[in-house]
Amino acid sequence: MGDLTMDFLRLMLMAAMLLTSLQGQAAEPAAAPVPATHEVEFLRNPDKACTDCHKEQSEGMHGKHGQATNPNNLAPVTCTNCHGQPSPQHREGVKDVMRFSDSFNNKQSTESYPIAEQNGVCMSCHEPKELRETLWAHDVHATKLTCTSCHQLHPVKEPMVAIPEKSRIKLCVDCHSKQHEASKARQEQSKSATGKEAS
Repeated sequence: MGDLTMDFLRLMLMAAMLLTSLQGQAAEPAAAPVPATHEVEFLRNPDKACTDCHKEQSEGMHGKHGQATNPNNLAPVTCTNCHGQPSPQHREGVKDVMRFSDSFNNKQSTESYPIAEQNGVCMSCHEPKELRETLWAHDVHATKLTCTSCHQLHPVKEPMVAIPEKSRIKLCVDCHSKQHEASKARQEQSKSATGKEAS
C-alpha cells in the first residue's frame, strides 16, 4: 500500500503544478501577433542635418526645386537627392557630396566635380528631350558647361524661367562676346610670341 500512496502523491503534485502553470498563463495578457515583416518609417526630415550647418537654406529650398517632386521616387526633392549623402568627414571638406559650380566663369571649379558628373545629377530628373524642346541651347552647352553656369539651384525666382526672347539673345551675346574677346586675346598673344621669336 505504501507504493500506491506514493504514486497518488506524485500524481497530485503533478496536477497541482500543471494547474498553477495554467493559472499563471491565464493571468498574463495575450501577446499581439508579430507581423511577418516590420515596416520602419523614417521620421526625421532628411534635410535637417544639412540645414543645421547650411543656415542659408534653413527655410528650405526655394523656387522650382522647393516645390518639385522627384520623378524617381515621387517624393519631395530633398538636399540628398541632388547632393548625395554626406560622410562623417563631410565637415573636413572631403569630396563626399556633389558640389555645383559655374564652369563658365570658373574653369577650375570642374576639376573635382567634372561637368559630366554635375550635369548627370540634373539629368537624373530633367529629361534631355524636354530641355531640347524648351531651348535648343541645352543640347549645345550640355557637354561644355555645367547647368549651374546658367541656372540657380535654390533661388526664390529662377531668372532663366520664362525670360523674354530679347533677354535670351542678350545672354547668348554676353557670353559669346566674352568668349570672342578671350579668343582674340589668345590670338594676339600667339602673334606677339611668334613675332618675338622671329626677331
